[in-house]
Amino acid sequence: MFRRALVASAAVVAVTMLASCGETVNIGANAVGEGITVRATGTADVVPDAVRLALSVSIVAQTPEEAAAQVATNADKVRSALLDSGVDEVDIATQGYSVAPEYDYSREGGPVITGHRATQSFDVLIRDAESAGAVIDKVVAAGGTSVSVNGTTPIVDDATDAAVAAREDAVKKARAKAEEYAKLLGVSLGDVVAFSEVDAPINVAPVMRTEAAGDAATKIDLGTSEVTVSVEVRWSID
Repeated sequence: MFRRALVASAAVVAVTMLASCGETVNIGANAVGEGITVRATGTADVVPDAVRLALSVSIVAQTPEEAAAQVATNADKVRSALLDSGVDEVDIATQGYSVAPEYDYSREGGPVITGHRATQSFDVLIRDAESAGAVIDKVVAAGGTSVSVNGTTPIVDDATDAAVAAREDAVKKARAKAEEYAKLLGVSLGDVVAFSEVDAPINVAPVMRTEAAGDAATKIDLGTSEVTVSVEVRWSID
């Protein structure tokens, strides 16, 4: 009885301390079963295996029809360069298309239309990250001055192996944390009575840069990304 009262008193303090950390401790006949519940996040470093490429093809011509026709021609060249580089057709998606007047605002008397600009923008997934630089070079060569590379983002397309390692790390951290709290409370951990995966990776996208200089080949520096998995585990207490 004395031990139960002591543990219950310690639990009140523990609950107060742990509330902001996501951990809960329930001890006593009226609690939802005696136990210790903790959350932990495991991590694993992985090199991105894919690159997401944002690019656009833009042409200015005298009439909207001419601009649209020319942008269609150059967009076809860009598509062909992507396909020839091993990019699958399903990984090429049009993100936007526009045809609009171009104005000169510097003249007296108000803005004057100087032509029409047609633009088609693409989102491309390059699943072979190591080939991303070569793919970009081919696209730029095919589209010439009409092509703009608007951004490159290395991503983890397949996080399966890294997620396994992160889950193992998360469970180890959860157990270590629960054992620490059990020691502080003067109790022993029993069996696991509940478990849930709170958060797991889908795509991991770090912010990276594209490096290119002169006639040198473009290189995409992949770096490393951190894959995280969060779990919640509840132990009974003895």
